[in-house]
Amino acid sequence: MVQFNYALSLFLSGKYAEAADRLKPVITADPQDGQAYFLYAKSLEKIGKAETANAADDQARRYLLPTYAKWQTEWQKSQTVNGVTARLRDVLNRDDIYKFGEPQTVTDTGTEDLLAKARDLYQAGRDEEALPELHRVVMLEPTNAEAYLLSGRINLRRGDPEAAIAALKTAIFWDPKLIDAHILLGRIFLERGDRGEATKYATSAMTIDSNNQEAIALQRQVTMGKN
Repeated sequence: MVQFNYALSLFLSGKYAEAADRLKPVITADPQDGQAYFLYAKSLEKIGKAETANAADDQARRYLLPTYAKWQTEWQKSQTVNGVTARLRDVLNRDDIYKFGEPQTVTDTGTEDLLAKARDLYQAGRDEEALPELHRVVMLEPTNAEAYLLSGRINLRRGDPEAAIAALKTAIFWDPKLIDAHILLGRIFLERGDRGEATKYATSAMTIDSNNQEAIALQRQVTMGKN
């Protein structure tokens, strides 16, 4: 709560980069905090980090419905976030004051073991058993991009492209250089006939690693028939 309120204060003061930094631990603590994602997206937009801002905005849209449309309309008209208000509670824990401003991280030695188990289950085609392991990883380490990537692969294999897209975009949100997520998103959008989105992710994959064979293949696919 304290971190969020401080971030909002920084944002309203025009200190967008500092606001974005303060919002990271807020999102880490609650990966479904739509308000924090919205404010984070607008902070990043203001400092020119368009790709990461778009990923954060996707998460804001996901968790703020139906509030998102109203807030986004206001932002587009006046660049204001009047819907985002300071958070209050009756009792302020003294520990919040002492820890205020300290970097917060989420680590657990068990996450690697859980992730390895999920990988093995996925390779064996045991998706229903792999997903609970991935959920445990995310509970322990909400910023684990590989867990979201694997979740995206599983959801796609299960025939749920929307869930796959959401998971893969979250993976990119936490690790913009995760090339496999870019490639997979490009393939999904290409299959759906959305060449614009497919081209965007093919381009980003090539930017990350122009020698990656899967990225090269995707780039060829999206450019076929353009001329």
